[in-house]
Amino acid sequence: MRRVSLILLALTLGLMGCNAPLPTASGPTQSDFNFIFRYGVGAKNELNTFSGKYTRDMIQDPSITVNLSLSKEELDRIYQKMIEIDFFNYPNEFSISVPPGELTTAVTPYNSYYFKVEHDSRIKEVRWDAEIINKNDKADKLRELIQLITDIIQSKEEYKKLPAPTGGYL
Repeated sequence: MRRVSLILLALTLGLMGCNAPLPTASGPTQSDFNFIFRYGVGAKNELNTFSGKYTRDMIQDPSITVNLSLSKEELDRIYQKMIEIDFFNYPNEFSISVPPGELTTAVTPYNSYYFKVEHDSRIKEVRWDAEIINKNDKADKLRELIQLITDIIQSKEEYKKLPAPTGGYL
């Protein structure tokens, strides 16, 4: 009788494991993919999908923080772009190196970027001070990701309702 009980228990536990959700081809769920993205001069603008908040750098005035959440489709697009550009294999401190003898093109002020991405309980961080604007494939791919995220942010009503910053950076 004890053997039969153990076998039934093992079968029950095994069948319960079959009910576990399978990964979807469309991308991660919001609970296992979130990120913080900071950008701009001094990386003072911030989208935080963990908290559903966006902070806009107002330059001369105090920053403004509003509620701003991304849809599952928007998160999927960002995640797919990260996979496409091999984001998770970028170095933590990204920079463009210019070969000796090649002219270096730099801008001032320059944008800085910071990503903190959590996916499947793993965290990936990437920082980039984009002062050097020489042609670079990895930088171009990272710019595509940045453009995608900023386009999504700027399409949101919450962003459109924010006042324009006053002043500028020199």
